[in-house]
Amino acid sequence: MIIVPGACANNKDVRVQLDAHHQSSSEPRQLDVEAQVTGPQSGLHYKWFSVLGEFEPQDSYVPKSSFMFSSNSPRDRVWVEVWRENERVAQGQLDVSMEGAPERPVGEAPPHVQIAITQIPRYDPAGGPDTHADIGGRITGQSAKGYRVIVYARADAWYIQPAPYALHPIQPDDTWTTWTHTGSNYAALVVPTDYKPFTRLDVLPPVEGAVLARTIVEGKK
Repeated sequence: MIIVPGACANNKDVRVQLDAHHQSSSEPRQLDVEAQVTGPQSGLHYKWFSVLGEFEPQDSYVPKSSFMFSSNSPRDRVWVEVWRENERVAQGQLDVSMEGAPERPVGEAPPHVQIAITQIPRYDPAGGPDTHADIGGRITGQSAKGYRVIVYARADAWYIQPAPYALHPIQPDDTWTTWTHTGSNYAALVVPTDYKPFTRLDVLPPVEGAVLARTIVEGKK
């Protein structure tokens, strides 16, 4: 990965410089982006932007976020605005590229697995934070040791369940279970333990790269 250092700006002695690196070789499109901030830091929060990709979270109270390259572009420009209450006090930018990103070692092929949802929650297109239902399923195929399950429920978009960044273990008998807020549809994905999922998606990631398997079911009517 090539990273071109970005300019930093300052206001009232706050300065920011961006740094980015791959957390895992399993997902070369994903970067951890961190703001190195100097100067008074009390009461700061951060707004993250890019030209083509996506940040999760978009706003944060810690100087770091996770960036995902757009599927059709290996290069991008990312930047952060540093705010204190209603005043922007600094900003910084960084040009990033997937060129030279680490790849999975030769001979280390991902396991071929499938995932099923066997305990299907009810159909509830409105969903909402006050709803609750159990969901579970089974993994079949090769061993998925070292992997986890992510669950999404769909209302107006896909939301990770039951809490931000939740990854669920696969039991020794290849089953998995958790609870979820309800929705119209439900999805389950098999990913590495160090995968950093988005909490809200308009479109689920396809089965490629770090996503080993995926299934989608409609809620039970």
